[in-house]
Amino acid sequence: MMSPRLGVVRKSMLKDPLIIKAPLGKTRTRGLDVPGPEFVFGAKTNWNADGGVAGAISSWRVQCRREHPARLDFVSLNRDAVRSGLVTSKELSQYRALRGGATRKTRISEPSDGGTARNPQAAPDITFGVTNRAPSPLAELLSYEYAHKWFSEQLSRNQSGGHKKQMKPGHVPETRTSLLRRSRTLPAPPKPLRLPQVAQVAAALDTFRDPKARR
Repeated sequence: MMSPRLGVVRKSMLKDPLIIKAPLGKTRTRGLDVPGPEFVFGAKTNWNADGGVAGAISSWRVQCRREHPARLDFVSLNRDAVRSGLVTSKELSQYRALRGGATRKTRISEPSDGGTARNPQAAPDITFGVTNRAPSPLAELLSYEYAHKWFSEQLSRNQSGGHKKQMKPGHVPETRTSLLRRSRTLPAPPKPLRLPQVAQVAAALDTFRDPKARR
């Protein structure tokens, strides 16, 4: 039930949100009308109306691949120039201008906008991982050459260790600090301070048995 309205009521007034009044006893709605069931949200694709597979496949948007010009292989150009006997910069520039068609055999994939290269080319002389050690000779392994060498080293170590001077148990070796402590002269301890006014005062008590013990 709408509240009574004065004046002329037009149909356009029912679509103006500034003029529409709320029903009696209800709050005013704040929203827009939802489109009908035939409305399709999103962007329209250019595909055939028959809905066939060919039309759907042909409507797919495929990102075109950028074609980057191949770079000059300066390493091979310089190597060929040196082999030909050209060493100066002028001769090298002339040789490059003459052999301008020398390009890289492998295509370098450059990074696209906002990304990195998918297949970055690694350095040709780089070695990944840990290098293997040189293989041991099979003849020395079968003849136990390394075992005999280890046994001889242990025997020589034991023989050389027996000539060392053995320390007696409980004996503390001399150190630089102990030698300096014994060699240097210690300062004389200071004499106790005696006041002259009380030095010649006689003792109040005589508890010694003989005069010798007094000293």
